[in-house]
Amino acid sequence: MRSSLSLVAIAVLLAASDLHADNSAKVVQTGTEHEATVEQTGLLNEAVIRQNGTDNTGSIFQSAESNLASIVQVGSDNDASVYQGPESHFGTASVYQQGTGNRAEVEQTWYANELQLSSIGDGNYISATQLGFAQAEAYQIGNDNSVTLTQDGIYHGTRMAVYQVGDENLATLDQGDAGQITLAQNGNLNNAQITQNSLFGEVTFNQAGDRNLLSVEQSGRGNVFRGSSVGDDNSVELVQWFDGNQASIVQNGDGNLADVRQLAEYNEARVNQMGSANQAFITQSAAGMNAVILQTGSGNQATVLQQ
Repeated sequence: MRSSLSLVAIAVLLAASDLHADNSAKVVQTGTEHEATVEQTGLLNEAVIRQNGTDNTGSIFQSAESNLASIVQVGSDNDASVYQGPESHFGTASVYQQGTGNRAEVEQTWYANELQLSSIGDGNYISATQLGFAQAEAYQIGNDNSVTLTQDGIYHGTRMAVYQVGDENLATLDQGDAGQITLAQNGNLNNAQITQNSLFGEVTFNQAGDRNLLSVEQSGRGNVFRGSSVGDDNSVELVQWFDGNQASIVQNGDGNLADVRQLAEYNEARVNQMGSANQAFITQSAAGMNAVILQTGSGNQATVLQQ
C-alpha cells in the first residue's frame, strides 16, 4: 500500500509543476514499503529522494527560494526529513543513510546554510539545526551513535565538522556566530558536550578510545581550545568565559582528569598527561595569566590557582 501511495504522491508533484514551474522534485524508489513526500511552495527549489531496500521514509519540505535538498537511503527502516522553511534561502542539505533504523532530522532557516550528513550502520541518529550562514558536516560509522548540532552564524558565518567511528558515541554541539568546531571520536561510548555561544571561538579535539568524556563551554570573544585524549575513561572539562583565552589539553593513557577554568581575559593554560589516573586542575580568575601542568606516570595530582 505504501508503494502505491508513493506513486500517487509523484503524480501529484508532476501535476503541481505547472503551478511552480521553477521547482524540481525527483523520487526514485527500489524495493518495498517505502514512503516519500516532497512539498515545495517557493521558487527555484530542488529536491531529490532516492530509497533502496525496505520500509524507508523520506520527506522534504521547501519554501522560500533556491534551496537544494537530497536524501539517499539504503537498507531498511531508515527515516530522514529535511525542512527548509519560509525564511530559508540558498540552503543546501544532503543526507545519506545506509543500514537499519537510522534517523536524520534537518531544519534550515535564513540564508546560505550548507549541510552534509552521513550515517553508515544501525540505529544512528543525527539532528541538525542551522539558523543562517552555517556550514556543517557530520559523519558516523558504527551503531547507535548520536549527533545533535545547532549553529547560528547569522552575521559572520560558522563552521563545524563531527566524525564518529564506533558504537554508542554521543556528541551534542551548540555553536554561535563566527565559531569553528572540529570533533572526532573513535571508539565506543565516548561523550562530547560542546557549547560555544561566542564570537570567533575555536575548538579542535580528538577522542580515541572508550568511555571518554569531553565538556567545553566558551563565552566571550576569541577563545581557543585544542587537544586530544587517547585511551579509556579520560575526562576533560573546560570553561572559558571572557575574551582571548587559550588552552590545550593532551591526554595519553587511561583514567586521567583535566579541568581548566579561565574566568578572566587573555589567559593561557596547558595540560599534558602521559600515564594513568592523573588529575590536573587549573583555575585562573585574573587577566593575563599563564599556567602549565605536565604529568608523566600514574596517580599524580596537580592544582594551579592564579588570581
